[in-house]
Parts: sequence; C-alpha cells; structure tokens
Amino acid sequence: MTEEPSLVQKGINLSKFAWDLMSYMNSGQGQTGFMHLMASDEVFNERISVCKTCDRYKESKQECLECGCFIPAKAKIILDSCPLNKWTIDQSDWEERFEAIQKGLDNDSKSE
Repeated sequence: MTEEPSLVQKGINLSKFAWDLMSYMNSGQGQTGFMHLMASDEVFNERISVCKTCDRYKESKQECLECGCFIPAKAKIILDSCPLNKWTIDQSDWEERFEAIQKGLDNDSKSE
C-alpha cells in the first residue's frame, strides 16, 4: 500500500500553488481572467492519461499520492505541473492564448 501525503502536506502543497497562482495574477499578466488559465481539452486529456498510468495515482479518489491533489482540477490548470515531472506547465498553449487576448484587446481599443 502506498502512503498518501498527510493532510498538512496537502495543505502546504495547495498553499504553495495558490500563492504562485495569485502572484502570477497579481503580476498583471493574468488580469484577463481565470478562463485563460485553463488548459485545452487536448492537454487536459493527455495529462489525465499520464496520471492514470502512474503508480502514484489513486483512482478511487482521482488523487495524486505524491502531492495529494485532485487530478481533474490539477490537470485543467495551464500553469500547474506534475510533482514527478511527468507533465509540465503548458507554456506553448499559454503563449498562444495570450497572443489571442492581446489581439482582442488591440481590436477593442481601435473600435473605441
């Protein structure tokens, strides 16, 4: 039987991620909203597939035994990554989304 992270460790992991996310949003880069922080369906499905084959995945709770995160939520966030480096932050998708946001903002300012 594999041991899960303690409730305290889960809290520490969640706090660290929340702090990183808030710092990112506060930096001005994330002001376009949380929807742009969500991974594409393709990236989400790839991440879920990787997790489901990992020996640290607890299927009954859909949880990672390494960090204690709920995988369907963790895999959907573009800026999150696997603690075992099996999948990483999806920078390419984020850059494409950010470029689209910038173009949209440029078009809005031209129409004023």
